[in-house]
Amino acid sequence: MTEAALSRCKQTDNGLRVRTTCLFSSFEPVFVYVVRFGDGFVVHDAGETMAVILTHGQDGATARRIMLDECRRYGVTCEGRRLSAKVDSADWLESAIIAVANTAAAAARVALVDRTRKSERALADTLFVLLQPQLPRGALMKEYAYQGASGRRYRFDLAVQGPEGLSLIEVVRPNPNSVNAKYVALSDVGSSDAVQRIAAHSGDLAREDVLLLQNVATVATSDGVLSLLGSRAAAH
Repeated sequence: MTEAALSRCKQTDNGLRVRTTCLFSSFEPVFVYVVRFGDGFVVHDAGETMAVILTHGQDGATARRIMLDECRRYGVTCEGRRLSAKVDSADWLESAIIAVANTAAAAARVALVDRTRKSERALADTLFVLLQPQLPRGALMKEYAYQGASGRRYRFDLAVQGPEGLSLIEVVRPNPNSVNAKYVALSDVGSSDAVQRIAAHSGDLAREDVLLLQNVATVATSDGVLSLLGSRAAAH
């Protein structure tokens, strides 16, 4: 970015506001701020990445750990709540803008994936406790390894092995990362009477997500999973 192009950016209390092509998980653009520093510049995010990560349900310590990890990856500094990079001249300004924006987008993405997986595990644990007393000993398994039709290996949240076949259960949370990942895994199982595919949720999925998942699995709330298992859930 040239200084002429920079001069057309909006001046804010944080510096000149630059819209980048990077996106947060919400598909909102990442903005960075440019401040002149001697003969060079400081590019920073004004703490906006931290704010985004906190909205994903992460605590401050976890947010900072994630940001530090991504800073090391992209060569950016993390000072308090702010991502920043210093350059000595305008020749390196665009590189600094790209580095800070990429760090911000990556950190927010990692935070969402981490929070989603924790939420999925919590729901899977709840479902395990609900199902275990109703199933024969050893029939219910966690983190079940299964090879899809493509040859790719997956770990399904729960599985039930019974005389009528295998039931694979994926827990889905109401965000695109969870829905898309579970859709891919369930679709790769393929159609087989011997394998029952279930997408379990806690009643908070959007209608369009339910309709999408119904293309590859039977969708049910946690309470409905037991009835779906039918005779496979015969008490021991």
